[in-house]
Amino acid sequence: LSGVVTSISPGEVDSGDVVYVVGRTPVRVVESERPFWRDLQKDLEGDDVAVLQELLIAEGLLEGEADGDFGAGTERAVKAWQKAQGLPQTGTLMLGELVGVASLPTVVTLGETITVGSRVGGGEEGVLAPTGEREFVLVVTAEQARLIPAEATVEITFEEQRWTGVIAGSRVDETGSTEFELTAPDGGPVCGQDCGVLPGDEQVTLRSEVVITPRVEGSGVPAAAVRTRADGTAYLVTREGEVDVEVIGSGQGVAIVEGDGIEPGISVLVTGEPAEVPGEDAGTTEGD
Repeated sequence: LSGVVTSISPGEVDSGDVVYVVGRTPVRVVESERPFWRDLQKDLEGDDVAVLQELLIAEGLLEGEADGDFGAGTERAVKAWQKAQGLPQTGTLMLGELVGVASLPTVVTLGETITVGSRVGGGEEGVLAPTGEREFVLVVTAEQARLIPAEATVEITFEEQRWTGVIAGSRVDETGSTEFELTAPDGGPVCGQDCGVLPGDEQVTLRSEVVITPRVEGSGVPAAAVRTRADGTAYLVTREGEVDVEVIGSGQGVAIVEGDGIEPGISVLVTGEPAEVPGEDAGTTEGD
């Protein structure tokens, strides 16, 4: 529509809600897969007419089904709707009075030019609404960015949901902060099939934790208890003899190992020769 914007109402909206007004003419949002592209008037047919009819039916002004045929009944309903709004009863809905968005209810924002008192000529960016696609971005300072390796993962939490993201790219914004683009490990959206649980707001801040070292689980033993053969395989000495193990993590004097027969509480030899029988001083594995 062209004219002067007299009021705006961005935020959470449902079908038929007014998002802004040009002069006295309200601009309303409706659920539609396609944009509106013409004036809607008598004798037209199409999906856009059906969307208008669905709105009129919801308002209690039109009976029957939305068949996409703009007949006399639809024209009367449009005139009644215009009369209720204090508008000229033309029976025609001008291009720009309805804005189609992908799904409702949702949260919308308005283009920069849609402000009270501004003059619009038509064609400006008017209503911005979510498309259903979610972009996950981790924003950190330049100093923090230097500490995050490319192979790091990000654990993201929302209510009962927990998702894992990987770094797919990065960019520096105008403030000097680094924005890491995140995806799921398979390259899809981080939220996978559960994106619907997120609010429809334009931007949502979620709790996140950068994982530099991947979490490992297993039995913890003193690192000094792990022995290595000439072929590179690792083993522990227990009361039953040598037990082959695989070291899956280590740090601060503790090694996390996996192997048949390694259970929490088993005694292992920390120092000495394998021929010695471990006694009361033998080390024991820690819990998982």
